[in-house]
Amino acid sequence: MAEAIRRKVPASARRADRLAGVLLGAGGSFAPFALVAAIVWLLLQAELFGSGGDWGRVLGWLRGSVALGAGALALAAPISIAGALLSRGQRFERIHLRVVASIPLAVPAFLLLHLVAPWASQRWGVPAQQPAWAVLALAIGMVAPLWSILSDALQRNEELAAAAFALGATPTQVMRTLVLPASLPGLAAALLRGWSRAMGETMAVLLVSGNYESVWGGATGAATVGAALVLDLPEAGAGSGLWVDLMRGGLLLSVLTVFGYALSDGIERTIRSGRSA
Repeated sequence: MAEAIRRKVPASARRADRLAGVLLGAGGSFAPFALVAAIVWLLLQAELFGSGGDWGRVLGWLRGSVALGAGALALAAPISIAGALLSRGQRFERIHLRVVASIPLAVPAFLLLHLVAPWASQRWGVPAQQPAWAVLALAIGMVAPLWSILSDALQRNEELAAAAFALGATPTQVMRTLVLPASLPGLAAALLRGWSRAMGETMAVLLVSGNYESVWGGATGAATVGAALVLDLPEAGAGSGLWVDLMRGGLLLSVLTVFGYALSDGIERTIRSGRSA
């Protein structure tokens, strides 16, 4: 049977599939070294213990990144959790979610900028470019990935739920006392990963937030680390105070994002090891 299927697949398609596997494997193996090299380079450029630069400006950028990510997560998490609980991993919905999750966050930001923001500005006088639009764009882009990850976390407990139903438990009892408590680590990992992704977003923030002074103070001209790097790095001379501040901001954001992903991955590994044991 396998040989018959193999004959139906063109040899060129099999070679392309093997080549893609090799390239993806090589890229995945090289990525950790590239990440470490980038962080080390930023560490050397940042002059963390030097007297140059303005730490207030750096912390203003970093607080902006953290605040935008947290705000977007606060909007996206309830929708994603409710959708995951109500859909319970229907096949069509899971395929649709994966397609939507592949759309870059800049797409909802572009639509907000050109369709929603001008209408809201004309009707209610809301500025067409401000941080609230960035939070909304990030939240819209985060719903589908979070929904998909949360659905997977809930699906892992389907066998336990089926056993509870067989013993006469009601759906409310199963959800409240079994599915949700068992899924909390997976839910926490998904939310942590979404927050880490949103912190480093750049294009969505630049499109709809504009070039403004951060409400957190100390970050003139940009609200987040990513926006500051895009706007100010081309004009910063190597070794200048602005250059040092940008390197410091990039380093701190990289470390914080890597820590968030590592913690999320550690939680998921703990869940898998506990289930296999």
